[in-house]
Amino acid sequence: MNRLTWLLILLVTLQPALANNSCKVEGYAIGFFNGVATTKKDAERGQDKIQSTLNTDEYKGEKVEYQLFYNDSYIDEGDLNLLGDFAETFDQRTHELTQKSFDRWEAFWDIINGRQESSIIQKIGTLVEGFILFVNDVISIKLNYQIKAFLEKLATLTGSTPNTEEVRLNHRLINDSLAWEGKKLIYIAHSQGNLWVNESYENVLSQTGYDADNIKVIHIAPASPIVKGDYILSGNDLVINGLQLTGIGSVQPFNFTAPVNHDESTGHGLIEVYLTDPTSVSMIKKSVKKAFSALTKPDMEDFLFQITYEYTPNFVSNHKSPQIKLVDNNEDWMDKASEYAGVYLVEKSRNKYELVSEKNFEPVTFDYKNNSRDRQTITVNQCNKISSEKPFVLGEYSEETVDLSSMWPNLPPKIETKVTVMDRFGRKLLQGGVSKNEYRDRGWSYIGSFVDFKAVIPYADTEKKQLKKNKLQGKYELYSDTILFSFES
Repeated sequence: MNRLTWLLILLVTLQPALANNSCKVEGYAIGFFNGVATTKKDAERGQDKIQSTLNTDEYKGEKVEYQLFYNDSYIDEGDLNLLGDFAETFDQRTHELTQKSFDRWEAFWDIINGRQESSIIQKIGTLVEGFILFVNDVISIKLNYQIKAFLEKLATLTGSTPNTEEVRLNHRLINDSLAWEGKKLIYIAHSQGNLWVNESYENVLSQTGYDADNIKVIHIAPASPIVKGDYILSGNDLVINGLQLTGIGSVQPFNFTAPVNHDESTGHGLIEVYLTDPTSVSMIKKSVKKAFSALTKPDMEDFLFQITYEYTPNFVSNHKSPQIKLVDNNEDWMDKASEYAGVYLVEKSRNKYELVSEKNFEPVTFDYKNNSRDRQTITVNQCNKISSEKPFVLGEYSEETVDLSSMWPNLPPKIETKVTVMDRFGRKLLQGGVSKNEYRDRGWSYIGSFVDFKAVIPYADTEKKQLKKNKLQGKYELYSDTILFSFES
């Protein structure tokens, strides 16, 4: 077989290992949070329109994916138009009062809260002919209730929808999944979605490895008093500016004005207004471009765990390169690795052993970098679809090149090994060391080491069902509890 054939075989052999790294921290995700009165189908249309408007599937060689954070608000479309129509009517009827020495929009809030006898309403009544009649006749009890209910739902997330907790749970699980994958995040929200996006923003910041440099938010027609980034709000958006009219100071001032669209009388539609008007589209694209350029990689590594073995010069000079392999995935592994058990380390001849794995467990994938004799590095590079929450066990054994037991008590000094376990967030979970000299002084012969690590799913059964239903990864909690050094007497 010629050299070229061997090279091809080598490449074919290596390809699956290279493709198996599901821990690679790379890529971007653009999340969309829809507004009120939006069906799932319409929310998906909104996301598709955002994607086609941005026309970005890759940035600096990294993939850009799109994710819907659906908000199932159960607010009738009629209520949405109702608020816009009422705000427009009120605005027209009180326009002449703009120069007066009171906040005309305080009256708007008084009306929808039923305070029609307030001094501000009475004062307007003396200045605008027929205004009290307008309040009494146009603002029926039913209309007043609908507007008030709508505003209350925009003003708070708590109890705002019949399924608030389900929406919150789904959003949290999406955040967990994107953050676990190490995505750089751009969240875009419309209308009430801005209340939800603020909550998700804080949730992402609570994820290990994330800070404000890893997530950016863009608010479209924000119904929230708080914005976490750039916002775009039309002066003709009667729904959102209607909230400002209430006197609460609950929304941002508008920063452009879209032409009146007679097919969308409220001026609030995501697709009809904000993703159609050239000025708005330009502002959104500019904000997204700025967000891309500002995002940095989360503080995460391209592995699940990293286990390093460090050997002193005198250990290296008296041992072959180590055998390192996964030997088990079970709770009782320490019993098997303890003194005299001989399950993982089988003696083949005097002072010569073989590292043996148990059967019938599904291993995780890992890379073994044997770059230098004094330091060996194992990186577990599987970060999803981990089959078990039981501890995986990594065994290590270095065969002696000379019979050290025959040299006692004149062993070379410092025949030592150190084992360190790090997780993907750079946390040192465990570290331990062993000295062959100290073992020999006690009458024991050191053989090899075993270390455990495990990835635990931190979700209740209901959360696991939601993850499965929505085809989400979720996240893991990472642990390493024990380093065991094996010996014989």
